[in-house]
Amino acid sequence: QWLNSTWFFFPRQIQNTHTGLDLSVPEYQEIRGKMMSGHVEYHIVVVTRLAAFKSAKHKPEDVVQFMVSKKYSEIEELYQKLTARYPQASLPLFPRKVLFVGESDICERRTMFNEIMKFISKNEDLATSPELLEFLGTKSSSAIDFKGKNMPDDKEKEDEENEALDFFKEEKTPDLISHLLSVENVKKRETKEEEEEEEEVLDPLGIVRY
Repeated sequence: QWLNSTWFFFPRQIQNTHTGLDLSVPEYQEIRGKMMSGHVEYHIVVVTRLAAFKSAKHKPEDVVQFMVSKKYSEIEELYQKLTARYPQASLPLFPRKVLFVGESDICERRTMFNEIMKFISKNEDLATSPELLEFLGTKSSSAIDFKGKNMPDDKEKEDEENEALDFFKEEKTPDLISHLLSVENVKKRETKEEEEEEEEVLDPLGIVRY
């Protein structure tokens, strides 16, 4: 049985030569918990020659293979992200949710997941998307795709995080005051007491004092 941290070298050829990535879901595993609880993990086999999935010691022509195990909810999350960002891709239908999952439902889901993963690996945009990289467990923090371009979504996310950190720094207080004043101008109909109450909400650390 493959482990998520295990890498394999294969002399085989990549089927999707234009993307350099083959995905399949050949099997699943039922994980039993306590008191009749549990969940199902679907084994996604990755065969690739793409640099994002290799270490520095690998050669460009090396083909690596590994496996990741994902639950229904995790695959659903990836599916929703991809359909939202790439609506033109027209992904295959996603298996429906059911209240009680039986053996036939699990088998049907594995088949549909296999079709979805094969479709993703054949589509160059989907196969090189940062959403898929994160899903398959790449540790790249630079958020650079296989084409060597910075992904705008990750750049915007980083900017938003930096802005959120700067928001509470004392040196940014004048900008915060300007922001609060603009809010007050928009809400001219509010009373003075209501404006002071809103300032308490927007300034939880007590940086701004009139």
